[in-house]
Amino acid sequence: MSIPTLFTYTVPKDFADKTIEAFLLEQGYTKNLLSALKRVHFFEAESEHFGIEKNGQWAFTVDHLSEGDCLSVYLPTEEENSAPPYDFPLDIVYEDRDILLLNKPAGLPCHPSPGHFEKTLAGAVVFYQMQNTSASSFVCHFIHRLDLDTSGLILLAKNRLAASILNKDMKEGRIQRSYLAFCQGNPEFSLGSVPGFRRVHESKKEEFDYSFAISAPIARVEEEKMLRTVDFQKGQEALSYFNVLNYFPNNNYSLLQLQLATGRTHQIRVHLSYLSCPLLGDSLYGNEESIVSQNIGLSRQALHSYSISFTHPIGKEKMFFKRELPPDLSLLLQ
Repeated sequence: MSIPTLFTYTVPKDFADKTIEAFLLEQGYTKNLLSALKRVHFFEAESEHFGIEKNGQWAFTVDHLSEGDCLSVYLPTEEENSAPPYDFPLDIVYEDRDILLLNKPAGLPCHPSPGHFEKTLAGAVVFYQMQNTSASSFVCHFIHRLDLDTSGLILLAKNRLAASILNKDMKEGRIQRSYLAFCQGNPEFSLGSVPGFRRVHESKKEEFDYSFAISAPIARVEEEKMLRTVDFQKGQEALSYFNVLNYFPNNNYSLLQLQLATGRTHQIRVHLSYLSCPLLGDSLYGNEESIVSQNIGLSRQALHSYSISFTHPIGKEKMFFKRELPPDLSLLLQ
């Protein structure tokens, strides 16, 4: 039997005479979560708690509340693993009961997929949770994704309530992430010659404090499963901001810091390739010069998830983390 996750609340005056369902929706529970609570099977043993209790007594979601009521929600744990367990060490940046923030290495896929079924980050998280708790299974909820060969910070929720709140925050732009990247050439040289690429004027307030913006819709390339391209007729809106932190003229590449206003597949890689400044080491969107990567032995695209800021889904405190470049990309700074 799996162990439920307990959430407790004291009902404020604003929710007096309102239903438990109305209160829980305000706390971030989705209709699906409430449906799961309604389907819970209850056990006769007094030591077993499942579903919803009001002041220590089992309750329905349609029951009404009074100010000061103590509401306990025992959220059922999902019964199936999200991936085959994989014994792989996790680089844990932050962890509590509700969230897990990892520093992902390059070369490790997030989810099982054809050709990468057993050795995944999701599997490593499942293995870690099963080793360190009494859970017989675990489902990890990725709040965002990183490509196979992208390194850096990635945020996961450890229960369905945290996932529900963080997914909504991500969709509504309240989770902000920045990336560090090395690209061929200098994107500034393309100003004025590429549609959708512009300088951000200091007098104009924009979403992020960056010097350059690329607004170029992205679409899937027909008959290609992975490949994306800029397509102003059929593409979905895609907006990226960036600064050029350093340009290395001797080797003709630049270090960029980027932030995304949208989250399209391969967005950074596609936008930089569109500017004729593909990521170093990018075999999918690069060219011969970018793939050789200045003969330093780089075996993947030079992209790193550098920082993340968000509000904790349960505690509501503001959180900010960053991780510097890993060794293989730090070599490019020399």
